[in-house]
Amino acid sequence: MTDDEKILIAGAGPVGYTVALNLAHYGIPFTLFEAGDEIFEDPRAGTIHPPTLEMFETLGLAAAMVERGYRVDHFHYRDRREGLVADFDLGVLADETPYPYRLMLEQHKISRLIDARLGESDDRRLLRNHRVTKVSQDDAGVRAEVMTPSGIETFTGQYLIGCDGGRSQVRRSMNVDFKGITYKERFLVVTTPFDFTGAGYALTNYISDPEEWCALFKLPGADENGIWRALFPTEPDDPEDAIFDDRAIEARLQGLHAKPEPYELAHRNLYEVHQRVATCYREGRILLAGDAAHVNNPLGGMGMNFGIHDAFNLTEKLAAICLEGADDGLLDLYDRQRRTVATEYLQRQTIENKRNIEQRDPAKRKAFHDELRAIAADREKLHAYLRRTAMIEGVERAAAIT
Repeated sequence: MTDDEKILIAGAGPVGYTVALNLAHYGIPFTLFEAGDEIFEDPRAGTIHPPTLEMFETLGLAAAMVERGYRVDHFHYRDRREGLVADFDLGVLADETPYPYRLMLEQHKISRLIDARLGESDDRRLLRNHRVTKVSQDDAGVRAEVMTPSGIETFTGQYLIGCDGGRSQVRRSMNVDFKGITYKERFLVVTTPFDFTGAGYALTNYISDPEEWCALFKLPGADENGIWRALFPTEPDDPEDAIFDDRAIEARLQGLHAKPEPYELAHRNLYEVHQRVATCYREGRILLAGDAAHVNNPLGGMGMNFGIHDAFNLTEKLAAICLEGADDGLLDLYDRQRRTVATEYLQRQTIENKRNIEQRDPAKRKAFHDELRAIAADREKLHAYLRRTAMIEGVERAAAIT
């Protein structure tokens, strides 16, 4: 292929990298643009679900991910006042997948594993410090205006895939809306080396409370010895300096688990959280995947996985078009499949997760906890529940859409 026939990719996060690795697998030339000068280590996504590992297995990467990550065979639903509510055994999915567990591995490590596999050649390029600012198209191809260290340059290609996050410039170049909501509260993320397993916690925990719910996870961390990430809601009007105050953070962690010594803090950050889906993932030769197409709250660890599923679905169709002469109407099918499940599964499940964990009504809280206990105690119910929360059901639903 000539440069004009390359696939252009905006954004080298885990989704953009996954698109690139798939295109390399198919032998399709590409140029991947990344605004930053290196892989960013911001502590965001860190959960990999079973279908995602199955997909990466086709590229020979799953084993390396499992070796680097923490395997989560059980996760807990807890309550600040009651303690453990339900223990969910992912092993019941062993008849469904060779990976009946969650894997905890930070998204920047996923990107690094892919980066090491990609390499570079004349037909596969990764250009850092290159930010896509505008995209246009005609019948012959796409043009991307890119801010480079030397100024604005124009690149051409056959298709362009926007994997450039929730504030996607690619999406803003399209005639699409990004419909949904932004939560009033922001989410505070705090990391600490304190080991919560000694207090009875699983490696993944959702902790309900009508005043201050929490999610708590163990990840490998920078030194691979383990770090715990706690996620708290904040009051909409609280100033950032008050949220980040050491005493305020200490009080939050002591409220989660009291101990005589103060907590050691490794990191803290504050995020706005949205629930939005683009009204279309395709406009001619321009396509969206990952956070550029959909964003959601992090409860359930689904967002990054969903974007990776977009990448596999889309690149399979691009391979059929570019290599086998298939009609590019396949890209409309990509839009139908992935946008449908973004609404039916990703948005619905993550909104439901947040609503349940913050429920204030005592009767509704009790009913939900009773339901969780009943699910965990019944293998058939547990199997159905975990198929949905482990994203198996959503992948199957997308594949069934024609």
